[in-house]
Amino acid sequence: MTYREYMRGDEVTLGVAPTGYRYSTDVNDALPVEPESVATHVYESMALGATVAHLHGRDAEGNPDPTRLPAFGRAVRELCGDDVLLEYVARPDAPLGDFLDALDGDLVPDLATVRLGPTQTGYRTVSETSRRDTEQFVAALTERGITPNVLVTGGADCHELARLCEQSLLPDPPVVTVLLGAPSGAVGTPLSLLSLLDAVPDGAHVFARATGPNQYPLTTLAFFMGAHPVVGMADNLFFDRETPVERNAQLVRTVAQLAQRSLRSLADIEDASRRLTIPPAVAEGNDVEA
Repeated sequence: MTYREYMRGDEVTLGVAPTGYRYSTDVNDALPVEPESVATHVYESMALGATVAHLHGRDAEGNPDPTRLPAFGRAVRELCGDDVLLEYVARPDAPLGDFLDALDGDLVPDLATVRLGPTQTGYRTVSETSRRDTEQFVAALTERGITPNVLVTGGADCHELARLCEQSLLPDPPVVTVLLGAPSGAVGTPLSLLSLLDAVPDGAHVFARATGPNQYPLTTLAFFMGAHPVVGMADNLFFDRETPVERNAQLVRTVAQLAQRSLRSLADIEDASRRLTIPPAVAEGNDVEA
């Protein structure tokens, strides 16, 4: 992930994060919180070039619930087929056991987010994640054929990412998401973004996310540095203070147009799978790759 890759014209892997764990419909009633509505938002985004769907689970009341991840994954897969990669993620304070149970459901995702170290989840709540927890979780993903996507929100995460790479616990090249504006992470500024990108191991496939009004400018800056944008209502519910986002596709379209105007192609599903070290699908009953 370097500026050289941008100048070389490498294809861009575009991701969509349709719903998260921090926001609710009280903030924006257009936020999708049911499996079918999330699937529709992903389908609309896929039509614009998104190939990765970053999924959170929510219960019937719209509250974050990792045990509901399989329901969201099934809904997206039924509507989008194999034209989008599924990534599961749980909120910071979710028990890893619940997350692993979701990964063992009837639909195995292509990627799963790996959080590093303690994470603030509220004004007073901090979730403790030990190095052993992280290593065991990465090993569990590898055993299941799921690509780990390591979430980096600040400097401490960079140290842990480097350690995991040095110990060869991650795929080569690793998949990393840099997130600006997380509650306990780096502030959403260009300098923070550049510092985190500079600390990511050479050759990594780097996704970039940012919260609130920082989403478009910082993912755009990351785009020109060779990173791959992930946008959506999980991180940003407003175009400005008075204009709420109505569809995730609105945010995806702005990034797709940016790539087009920059003479960059968006990666298709085959190229995205290859770049993210995900093995190709194999048709049932024979040895021919689908």
